[in-house]
Amino acid sequence: MLFLSTSLLPIYLVAQNCVLKKDKDGIKVYTCKSDSSRFRSLQAEFVIENTSIEKLNAFLFTVSKYVLWQYNTTEAVMLKKIDSHEMIYRAIIDAPWPLDNRELIVQFSTVVRDTDHANFYIKTIPYELPVPDDLVRVPYSQASWDITRVNNSLHVTYHMNIDPGGYVPPLFVNMAMAEGPYQSFKNLKKLIELQQ
Repeated sequence: MLFLSTSLLPIYLVAQNCVLKKDKDGIKVYTCKSDSSRFRSLQAEFVIENTSIEKLNAFLFTVSKYVLWQYNTTEAVMLKKIDSHEMIYRAIIDAPWPLDNRELIVQFSTVVRDTDHANFYIKTIPYELPVPDDLVRVPYSQASWDITRVNNSLHVTYHMNIDPGGYVPPLFVNMAMAEGPYQSFKNLKKLIELQQ
């Protein structure tokens, strides 16, 4: 089943009009045209060695460490921990000049299907918190992590759709879309693998 799903992936990506934009350090990043948005969607694939779903889940719930690995994230704080599998957090993203910095408020939830499979879901939600004058709150983002454990490593496929809100030329976002996920997941892998 794993072989079949892996071998069919390139066919799926072609059907979705996806283009490989980055292939380095074991991380592949694709951008895909969207019929419903000015902005491209994103897919990334990578492997985290010598870890477990439980350890990855615990690491991602350490929101204060997001500034260490998430690309251009300058601030991250948990607003509400619902339980060990669901939380709401806020992050500030440093956007390049001349764009305004972005604020994200998202719900993060995990679904552990068994010892070998899990899904993580992240989506923007409405939240009663004033928006600072110098920030633009991201109106829409949706991301998922599809995780499969193979021996002592995790194989991750990441999907993301986002509308950054405010004035952002789509060409500007689409051209730079691969670098952020690549840097983020490279940092994530390093931090988790160093914990072992």
